[in-house]
Amino acid sequence: LLYTIKFEAMSKKQAKKHLKSIHRSLKHLSDLVGHPCTPTQTPSHFMLLANAGHTNGIGRADVSSVLECCLPPSTYKLFFPPDKHFSVLYVDSIREDLLDLINFSKVRDNVVYCTYITEDISLESVTGAKPPGLFIHHDIVSQETEEELMAFFLEHSKNARQSQDNLKNRVTLHFGYKFDYKTNLVNLSAPLQNPIPACVADVIDLIKPHISISPNQLTVNIYEPGQGIPKHVDTHSIFTSEILSVSLGSDVVMDFKNPSTGQVVPVLIPGRSLTVMSGESRYLWHHGITPRKTDALQDVTHRSLRISLTLREVTSEPCTCPYAAQCDSQNYGKPVCGAVKSEEEAVRVEGQYVSEVYEQIADHFSGTRHTPWPGVVRVINSLPPHSLVLDVGCGNGKYLGVRSDVCLIGNDNSANLCGICRDRGHEVFVCNALRIPFRRGSCDAVICIAMLHHMTTPERRVVVLQNIADLLCQEGLGLVTVWAQEQHIDLADQGAESCLSADSSEEGGVGRRQFDSQDVFVDWQLKGASGSSGVSSQDNNKVYYRYYHVFREGELADLVAQIPGVELVGVTYEKANWCAVFRKL
Repeated sequence: LLYTIKFEAMSKKQAKKHLKSIHRSLKHLSDLVGHPCTPTQTPSHFMLLANAGHTNGIGRADVSSVLECCLPPSTYKLFFPPDKHFSVLYVDSIREDLLDLINFSKVRDNVVYCTYITEDISLESVTGAKPPGLFIHHDIVSQETEEELMAFFLEHSKNARQSQDNLKNRVTLHFGYKFDYKTNLVNLSAPLQNPIPACVADVIDLIKPHISISPNQLTVNIYEPGQGIPKHVDTHSIFTSEILSVSLGSDVVMDFKNPSTGQVVPVLIPGRSLTVMSGESRYLWHHGITPRKTDALQDVTHRSLRISLTLREVTSEPCTCPYAAQCDSQNYGKPVCGAVKSEEEAVRVEGQYVSEVYEQIADHFSGTRHTPWPGVVRVINSLPPHSLVLDVGCGNGKYLGVRSDVCLIGNDNSANLCGICRDRGHEVFVCNALRIPFRRGSCDAVICIAMLHHMTTPERRVVVLQNIADLLCQEGLGLVTVWAQEQHIDLADQGAESCLSADSSEEGGVGRRQFDSQDVFVDWQLKGASGSSGVSSQDNNKVYYRYYHVFREGELADLVAQIPGVELVGVTYEKANWCAVFRKL
């Protein structure tokens, strides 16, 4: 083992906890810096302090109190990544005995587990250096101007708060042109009657030395504590080279994510500052604000009311940036979001943005779907031996081998996914869930995991649920899970037992996403995958878009209620999924 652990001095239980905590922290640190971080026995300038982060309730002063016995304050630096359970120590001079001195120290009743890290990471990556092209200018407006602007927009927001067009997770106002959150575009031929207000025009004059565009569109976002905005890239084709944001009120941490490397960089956006996104930070990096009431970079801060003035220049010229995978001007396959309104359109969208996509990404998709949800396994394990279970939309068949004494059969609309199942020795057949060629009343259970949300209309979703009910025998169980639009519901508040387990987040990992509308297109980047799905080398790193209808609270239960002859056992929310269990009467 590379970990500097003296196993002879530890109990087996203690050694296991040490290894688990170090391994988990190293994984998150690797995600933060964008490449694997390796533990080492050789003393180095960097040391990982697992179990000593903000999520453990531990701050800088707590760790410093442990270090003061062996390190003068001027000889080291501490870094606390936000919302993590570890910190990173950097020492100016390597100490041979440092690990022995602080490993297993107690900080606020937490045992701190330590390991040296190889020095292939930089201080900038640990501290979260700003993405290229991102500039923050402090104190761009006076406190008096800030108060006047906030009062002005809070007054204008009174009517917007009751508007049906407004967003669920924040209040927005538009000037110059309206930004359409369903299409992520503006209508160039329909400028708004309300131009950019004079008070903001004065701010534009103030910031001219720092910008190179002439803003003609303003979006005002009003955030209460606990509200945020999903990670996104401002549309390339409709806005020019810079995205500007004047921040009023509360400080906030904005997360930037590089989709190519997965690196996430938290950046503090102070009140009264100007943020300029240009170059790579504008065109490549996704930016967003996590909905929460506190932020933690080097210290924990509590959010209060915040108003952002997003200033952009609308253009009709196509984008020619070097980031084609993120560019809607160059990536012509990018669809437009919106509810499907006809059967003809439903067939087209499901064919192009569900069936065809999964045929292309089958191998890569299968490589990310390997761990069965414990809750689904629990349902299967509750059945008596020799039961017949059908998995509708079985994907790569990860549930088809759960029990050897139960007959598990799968079906999927993707021939390539079914081929993967067959190669694994599973019984599968290709069919659309709208027409399942299986005998009615023959199944003891039918599961449909993360498939129903690919159906584009309520009518087609009801057909799938009716087909599942028809397949069930009397007292047979149906289990259906779908992605949820709601992303931050406290399961403890439901007062109901979950049908899935607390760690069941794999089916798409939706908890990392936020949705402003219910009918959305979610990207899938192959990232160099190739294989039997017919993906050629030139398609490496190609972006595909999958249609999803994300469900609101109560919507899945309402659909099940339309199916005659079934009894709803319960609907629960688990890790950004709605899960329904029902029984055939």
